Amino acid sequence: MRLLIEGMNKDFNIVICSNSEPSIKKIVEFLEEKSYAVTFVKNEEELLRQLHASRVNLVILELDLKHKDGITITSDIRNLKDIEQPFIIIFSGKQDDYIQITAFNAGADDFIITPVKPILLEARICTLKKRHAHSQNKQNTEEESVKFFVDREQYLIVTENGKISLPRKEFEMIDLMFQNAHKVFTRQDFARLIWNAPEVANSRTIDIHIRNIRRILGNDIIKTSKGVGYTINRDFL
Repeated sequence: MRLLIEGMNKDFNIVICSNSEPSIKKIVEFLEEKSYAVTFVKNEEELLRQLHASRVNLVILELDLKHKDGITITSDIRNLKDIEQPFIIIFSGKQDDYIQITAFNAGADDFIITPVKPILLEARICTLKKRHAHSQNKQNTEEESVKFFVDREQYLIVTENGKISLPRKEFEMIDLMFQNAHKVFTRQDFARLIWNAPEVANSRTIDIHIRNIRRILGNDIIKTSKGVGYTINRDFL
């Protein structure tokens, strides 16, 4: 049983971002003894490089970093569309309720008051691992039971014929329609929600992207409401 657990831990990659490696040395050593793959970084730039270079399951983030605070970095990570989103734990000696609420609102999964006890940290990590496993199982079930599924973590469209990759804007358009299957989206909606540029609605940009989505996924995947806009074909869901 111990070997099985250690094997599972190796598949759960952790990145710790802190001002000082010596201050968290015991945490790193404890987690490595439990067979977790742990990487230490000192700032946001190193952290972002790590997130883009490999699959990261958990980021443990110090609140008071030198150049950017942990809450801002958490928000930055949550806005990334080209990575599989990791769990995020923020740690700090500050106990203000407002700071913790702000951290959770920014997208943190947990907030730990220092000093961090390694054994309690691992207990929290185990809880996150269970959430991760449940999410994976749910996703696999959904993929098996529907004809069409948008995998937001891997940026892929899952169909009966396999997995399909779309350009980023087109993926975000189909994802928006998939998540709001009963809504008809106007060109103004797409321009505001996807491009964040209202002037795009007055060009042929959106129509070109819709045409390309249909070319890749099939003409029937998107329905046109004449004079209004576009919606996903619910027969595919």
